Amino acid sequence: MDNNQIIIILFGILYFAFIIYTRRKGDFEEYSVANRGLGSFVIFASICASYLGPGWTLGLTRNGFNNGMFMAFIAPIMGIAIIFFAIFLAPKIRKKFTSSYSIGDIVGGHLSHNHPVVITMAGTMVLLSLSALVVAMSYAGGELINNVFGFSKFWSIFTITIIVMLYSLFGGIRATIQTDVIQFLHFAILIPILAVLIVINDSFSWENYNNLAMAKTQVAFEGSSVSVIFGLFLVFFTISGYDTPIVSRYLASKNDAVAKNATLWSGIFIVLWTVLMIFIGTTGAYLYPEMANNDQVLLHIAQNHFPGILYGIFIIAMIGVVMSSQDTFLNNAGVSFAQDILPRIVPTVSNKKKLFYSKAYTVFIGLVAIVVANFVDSALEVALVILDYYANVMLAVTFFAIVKKKHYWQSAALSMAAGFVSKLIWDLIGVADVPSIFIGISTSFVAYLLTDLYFNLKTKRNNKP
Repeated sequence: MDNNQIIIILFGILYFAFIIYTRRKGDFEEYSVANRGLGSFVIFASICASYLGPGWTLGLTRNGFNNGMFMAFIAPIMGIAIIFFAIFLAPKIRKKFTSSYSIGDIVGGHLSHNHPVVITMAGTMVLLSLSALVVAMSYAGGELINNVFGFSKFWSIFTITIIVMLYSLFGGIRATIQTDVIQFLHFAILIPILAVLIVINDSFSWENYNNLAMAKTQVAFEGSSVSVIFGLFLVFFTISGYDTPIVSRYLASKNDAVAKNATLWSGIFIVLWTVLMIFIGTTGAYLYPEMANNDQVLLHIAQNHFPGILYGIFIIAMIGVVMSSQDTFLNNAGVSFAQDILPRIVPTVSNKKKLFYSKAYTVFIGLVAIVVANFVDSALEVALVILDYYANVMLAVTFFAIVKKKHYWQSAALSMAAGFVSKLIWDLIGVADVPSIFIGISTSFVAYLLTDLYFNLKTKRNNKP
């Protein structure tokens, strides 16, 4: 066993000790929203840690390796969208939904569309997307374990997923967010150091690097149609802020000011972060053109530039990033199942039972992920496909749930169905020049507004003397 492996094992033991130390025994409210008492810095760090998952680290680095700085012109729109979301919507969520636990609550609860059909539809979409993202994290974590310990793909995935599943059961959302802070600081320090070590290396030449990066970027732009670029912009812009892990942070925050400020700073950080990860990927293409084109590009670069024990610390940070994201998805999936789906089956279920079934679903989806992740080849591709469908179904109804005062459940149900079906049909038979996400989101918004207009007019007619 080498030094890096020993460091990682010792870190794992300390990590579990921290989880057990910070664990708070409590009810479903503590497990799901940390009794709504977390401050600005921990919410900021946790939002950043959620977005620093494998898709935006391993995946963006690999994209930079393949396509130069192409994605650096697109991915930062995600951070810009988060900044807008912070200013206009994040505080509204925290202020309005003071008793909500999940996206299903926000979209279909008594403060918005107030109907079990809407809650069930939203909860089902959330469960499918979160479950798929758990699979993506299992794959990414397996890549890291394989890199360090040399286990087979299955046993690498099994190891990381079981570890995350166990500590998710111990801690709930509070422990998740607290450990996010450690992981965020760990990774936010090491990645800039890696970038500096790369550019001060004797073999690095800015002139040669720029020539290669510009050539790769130009090829990527030429090989991508306007519709592809527009579609990527829409995906990155529309997934930001509305997704379940981030909304859960708003619900766990102390107040609307905390939700706003934490989200605003995280948006600024993510703009810078996405560009940095893509830059590191392009340097890998320049320095190590012989590297295999897979999600281990970042690990290969780090191994060649971090001296000695620092690489082991970097791997710890990477594993922490994966564990942070996967833990978040597991916790949110369990809470969504217990809050949005289970009460439709057992209307009288107590909060104590919700806590039990939330943990039970966490175990179930973790075991499923171990099997399915063996058939995945890219964490970023899985994340983008899932979030693409999520945006088509959930963007319009979440937006209107936040900003509108009067709601009709039929508007939400039709909007979600229209967004999913139109996206699916366009993917199968639509014109390639028009991105399917544009069709899906447009259709879901139009369906909502037309249905809302119809019921408003109907209500006015019925109220006439």
